[in-house]
Amino acid sequence: MTNSALSRIFSPAVLLYVFVVITQIGHGVYVVTEGGAPASFTLANTLGIVWLIGWWLRRDSQRRDFAGVYDMGLFLYILWPFIMPYYLLKTRGARGLLVVLGFIAAYVGGYLVGGLTAALFVPGIE
Repeated sequence: MTNSALSRIFSPAVLLYVFVVITQIGHGVYVVTEGGAPASFTLANTLGIVWLIGWWLRRDSQRRDFAGVYDMGLFLYILWPFIMPYYLLKTRGARGLLVVLGFIAAYVGGYLVGGLTAALFVPGIE
């Protein structure tokens, strides 16, 4: 593999999607088997997604020469569900909506895959 291919594979955007799918699969399994995810899983999920979104946003805004906000940490922690769609629509126009829909599909799809997998393959779940 070339260096360019590796940098694309380990880019913040790809890692963000992989992280969301994997954690949502885990969340779906926990909800079906135990009724909810443990606090440590929820904490790791929250910290991971805020960190990955911040990493992606910083790299993408540098590439697009888009000025960032003053207190990125607070905005990401509290308002990332609103900031990300706004940023994507502002920097990409209508194509940004496809990215938002892709993220929603990864989020919901991972949850459904985890829940269905647990329901089908874990003994004692009806």
